[in-house]
Amino acid sequence: MSNKSPFENFYQVPSAQQLLDFAFSKASSKSPSLPKTLPNLEKIKRKEMKRIETSKDILSKKIKKIIKSVPNLDTLPEFYRRLSHLLVNNDDLRKNLGRLNGIIPILQRLERDYKRKIGFQKTAKQCAAVRVEFFGRCSSIVRKQNTTLQFLEKCRIDLMQVPSVNLTIPSVVVAGYPNVGKSTLVGKISSAQPQVSEYPFTTKQIYIGIYYDHYGSKFFQVIDTPGVLDRPMSKRNYIEKQSILALNTIATIILFIFDPTAASGYDMTSQIKLLQEVKDIFSEDLEIPIKIIINKIDFATVDEINLLLEQLMDLKIISQNNDVIQVNAKDGDNVENILKYLL
Repeated sequence: MSNKSPFENFYQVPSAQQLLDFAFSKASSKSPSLPKTLPNLEKIKRKEMKRIETSKDILSKKIKKIIKSVPNLDTLPEFYRRLSHLLVNNDDLRKNLGRLNGIIPILQRLERDYKRKIGFQKTAKQCAAVRVEFFGRCSSIVRKQNTTLQFLEKCRIDLMQVPSVNLTIPSVVVAGYPNVGKSTLVGKISSAQPQVSEYPFTTKQIYIGIYYDHYGSKFFQVIDTPGVLDRPMSKRNYIEKQSILALNTIATIILFIFDPTAASGYDMTSQIKLLQEVKDIFSEDLEIPIKIIINKIDFATVDEINLLLEQLMDLKIISQNNDVIQVNAKDGDNVENILKYLL
């Protein structure tokens, strides 16, 4: 699977009036190629039949294009399926797509009936009147779908929030409070300029960096999560929590970053509490490993680092000092130890 979002090709949904205006405008300018020897009335009948056929074809094709542009929700990877359900409710999306699809056979039946009706007309005026009547019937049917069309366009806009994630390579999710050095670390262990994506229900974006090996092959992706995994779950609503839970479907490993200094503005108790919440989300049932990274060792004192290590051991989060990796992400000190661990 590519790293494109499955919703990137969701076709823009026009309003009912836009759909009708486009179809009727195209149909009005469409003329069939007719033999010159054909009687005038027969030429007019065929011309009006062609307009009916063209308008029906355009309406049907536009509707089919919208429906086919929406991926099969039942076969989506769980990450995308969860997020789409939170954003638009997958059941409602299915129902509205089905409702829109249901007018195609109605339009086809109308086309057959009105083309046959034109065949019985005696004058050009009568033929035109039948075609106008057909346009009116189509307009009534399509306008009844306006709420459905508006709903689908809103779904398209909302689903554009879903980030593009490569599901074919391992995902390293970086967690920790703001200002602990997450973004800096992502830059150090990624070989590419991070891709910036919106993440649903958060006010910020996620950053996805790719690590390439010496041969230029993608080895893993690193996902930085500002606004996602950087504050207690108790401060989030249900929807936010569920969007975060979607990350556990793609995470291969979590790097939790600590700043033992006072520079980040968060004390050790708060940072450890956030770690325990991240463990609850990713590690308890799913057994996704969490590796603790102590950052800013160039700035932290020995006492600050030892105090953090003691607290982690007292809580049985780690069993020995070697269970953590100490780095200075800003200057790249010891970052190679993280890469060795990941590789």
